Amino acid sequence: MIELLGWTGVVICFVLMLYHRYMHTNYDQVYAYIRKKYAEDNDQADFPSKEDHARYSRKYSIYTIFFACLLIILNFFR
Repeated sequence: MIELLGWTGVVICFVLMLYHRYMHTNYDQVYAYIRKKYAEDNDQADFPSKEDHARYSRKYSIYTIFFACLLIILNFFR
């Protein structure tokens, strides 16, 4: 059961890391598209900054490494 939680953590953190890395690298195009498609003319929507996406990407990279190490350690005790 703990191994299943480890794999779930790895997958979720990896996907979130990829999402935030994509949003960081394509920040201008993504938010320009969102503003054009969904925002009203007088609506000034607040979006996360590019630095926020970089920080989240780094955080989820560390979480991914943690869960991967946890799975490696669990495999030693099998």
